[in-house]
Amino acid sequence: MFPVYIYSDSPSKLLVIEQVTNSLTELGFSVKFRGDFLNYLSLGVGETAELESLLAKARVSNIEKPVDFFQNQRSSELFQKELYDGFWVQRIFSRFFLVKHPGELIKNSFHVVITGRLLGTYGSRRYHARVILSGFPSFISTSGLVEGPARPQEYYFLKSEYIRLGKDLSEVEEIFRGKFIAYEDERITKVVSAYVLQPLLHNFSGKKFCENNGCSLFNSHWQREVLNAQYTGSLCSKCRDDIREIVKA
Repeated sequence: MFPVYIYSDSPSKLLVIEQVTNSLTELGFSVKFRGDFLNYLSLGVGETAELESLLAKARVSNIEKPVDFFQNQRSSELFQKELYDGFWVQRIFSRFFLVKHPGELIKNSFHVVITGRLLGTYGSRRYHARVILSGFPSFISTSGLVEGPARPQEYYFLKSEYIRLGKDLSEVEEIFRGKFIAYEDERITKVVSAYVLQPLLHNFSGKKFCENNGCSLFNSHWQREVLNAQYTGSLCSKCRDDIREIVKA
């Protein structure tokens, strides 16, 4: 059975990782939570300073331009949180991980970091916030759950009107409360439990998404789809069979 290793990196405070690991265990996976990713690396003072310096270089300063990793970056102000180039963060985490634990790469296993960092990828002339980043290690961003999938169109229209009129934007958030995943949302654990299956299956079988919009593996682009597939939805019979095949391998 392929082992699944889960790490944290300052995710949402309402996330209950034990429930995430339990949901995977119930599907038959061998799961181990290794705690905070950076603590697991057991870096020295110099290594920690180097890692923090590299992460600073991975911050996005202009969402319309790819990060120039060799220039000083300033934070983008488009999102509520600092946006990082996801692929650079993945390279940085992978580099330090393999230096400290070189034997892990040869194992047929899955490593996922559940992070509070807002990660983005560049495409179509701008950065887009992401929930998932597959690879080594894979990432699930709880901030990406808030900033990535689009909110109702009416939300953006009303927000623009409030900005034009100089009104309190918190009223807009209250009007649409419950219609999208927010920061420190009580629904975050169940949604993350569903999302972690996507990079996991991609890692073991190459499968990315499901076309069934009620399945946990559906590629949700809107918050309403997240609530329908990842929150109230479940695995379809085909995807459940795919998981059984992986667990038996």
